[in-house]
Amino acid sequence: MKKNLPKQIDVIDVTLRDGFQHEELFVPTEAKLWIAERLMNAGFKRIEIGTFSHIKYVPQFKDILEVLKCLPHREDVEYTVLALNTKACERVAQALEEGVQIDRVLCGQLATSEAYARKNMNRTHEELFLEAEKNVKFLHSLGIKKVFANIGTIFGCPIQGEVPIERAYEFVDRAFDIGFDEIEHSDPDGIADPERVYNYFSHVMKAYPDTSMHSFHVHDVRGMGMASYYAAMEAGVETFDCTLGGIGGQVANIVDRVPVKGIGSYYFDTKRTGLVETCDFVSMLNTMGIETGIDEKKCYQIEQMVERILGRTLDSFTASMKELGE
Repeated sequence: MKKNLPKQIDVIDVTLRDGFQHEELFVPTEAKLWIAERLMNAGFKRIEIGTFSHIKYVPQFKDILEVLKCLPHREDVEYTVLALNTKACERVAQALEEGVQIDRVLCGQLATSEAYARKNMNRTHEELFLEAEKNVKFLHSLGIKKVFANIGTIFGCPIQGEVPIERAYEFVDRAFDIGFDEIEHSDPDGIADPERVYNYFSHVMKAYPDTSMHSFHVHDVRGMGMASYYAAMEAGVETFDCTLGGIGGQVANIVDRVPVKGIGSYYFDTKRTGLVETCDFVSMLNTMGIETGIDEKKCYQIEQMVERILGRTLDSFTASMKELGE
């Protein structure tokens, strides 16, 4: 059994963005701010706030600028946003001019599956890389500390099926060559098993050993998310995305009972399409003695309030156990 585990792990909570983008009811601005404040109080230093994509596609984030304006400026907390095309990057520039804090921007969604890239971004691979290269330079010129890319469908695609793993290695090289500071390695289908994850990251980390250049983002569709995160830790990865209640997934195609453009029909007919659950992952790390800086009991309280905000029971083993007093 491999025991070369990191001593410290960064958990990025992406509830406010990936979590809420799949919700079919608009989450009020005040609720988003309540969650952000409580996450910071619980010890989270890295939070994904939302996206600057056009509101006709993602009306859930029509209040992104207002949310950012209301967040406190903190040197010890990193705020992440998405800006997946040139117009969205221009909106980031405008937001910075209005005095908001933005530290980290995802500006390249580079799925190794051509079919996935077409459906989600309406671009070919070459078009995506050309646009991303321009946007990386633009965002760096604005003073953004970290500009990163999402390389998705590494282990398989919900539309196309299997994608050769060599394509992912090629995309990693190209992404770093055009100036990205970090890659968010992504499994949106949740199809990877721990051994494939370990082998993949062993290869990647050998070529790019700086741990700040990598994060892992798994949608726990098939129940292998936590095991895959553990395998990635064994390979040296130190940064992971999670959502409260395991919510999230594909952009909603109806919000507040109004059909919206989104990206079309959903890939999965299942209740669980979101990421590895924040409380469960933090609890595991804390129990193992791996430093997170996060108070898991405060995580449980936030998750339980998110259930009330959304009006349904969410998927969290640890938060629900604490609620029962176990």
